[in-house]
Amino acid sequence: MNTKTRIASLLSIVGSLGVLSIPCAFAEDANPSPESVYTKYHQALIQAKSVEEVMPFMTSGRVKEVNASPKEERTLFFGFIKEVCPKDVHIISSKIEGDKASLKLIVGDGKPVILDRQLLGKVKEETKGECTMVMENGAWKVDKESWKSSSVSVDPSTPPTEAPKSN
Repeated sequence: MNTKTRIASLLSIVGSLGVLSIPCAFAEDANPSPESVYTKYHQALIQAKSVEEVMPFMTSGRVKEVNASPKEERTLFFGFIKEVCPKDVHIISSKIEGDKASLKLIVGDGKPVILDRQLLGKVKEETKGECTMVMENGAWKVDKESWKSSSVSVDPSTPPTEAPKSN
């Protein structure tokens, strides 16, 4: 076998191996995990100008709920969601049970932050979230997302404000 034939054979074998490895390289994209879908959803939410931009990430039931609301109400609600949506979100755990996945989320590094609130003074605040995802038509979709913040005063010099008295 001459040199040109050997090189052509080797290139053919190497090329075949490269083609066989392509599906492995894209396996994550072919069947994305709940975590990767949530991450894409969250990025889309932060960048979106309308709720329609994030609908592809939502379950069909949630999309129906959104579409059933009046357009003006939908726009106001979406603006509120964008305003209060945490920006620096991390997934700390996930659990898949059949067609459902539960993600535990934190803001930032998960450590409480000290904030200076106008009425309360300095407070230590911690925010945690959860997201329930559902497998729908072979793809993970966001069904429900919730966030909870807890605040504790760290400024002993600020007296607590009294609730207004009712008549």
